[in-house]
Amino acid sequence: MAYRSGDMALTFLCENIPVIGPRFKDREEAVKKARQYLAGIDKTAAGRRETPVVIEIKRQDDGRYSIMVEGFQQPMGKLFNVDELFLKRFCKGLKKEMFILTCFVEKVDELECLVLTEGLGAVLYAPYTINKWRP
Repeated sequence: MAYRSGDMALTFLCENIPVIGPRFKDREEAVKKARQYLAGIDKTAAGRRETPVVIEIKRQDDGRYSIMVEGFQQPMGKLFNVDELFLKRFCKGLKKEMFILTCFVEKVDELECLVLTEGLGAVLYAPYTINKWRP
């Protein structure tokens, strides 16, 4: 099951590793962007143990949450209207201190995750990636 809203999608690999990234309607554009992410991560993270991606969680006025992903010091996308249960599952997955950054492709009745179909994704070590969130 994938959660999608705004311009992002979030799912879990093996039911507990978060996989997050922007979603596209055009597959070629998604593959191109995923390759750009990989090249950018290789360039900025060479030799460093910190991740070039930051995840920020904010509570919305209606009680739900938004998850914003920022990479390379610019916004990559945002998920809106995430309920607390799904958010807790996401944060629990981040306790393993890693997540996967990839792109998703919108299809008629499904969402294609490029890390699964093309092997295009980056496993990021994330001990300090997420801001301190408490319900």
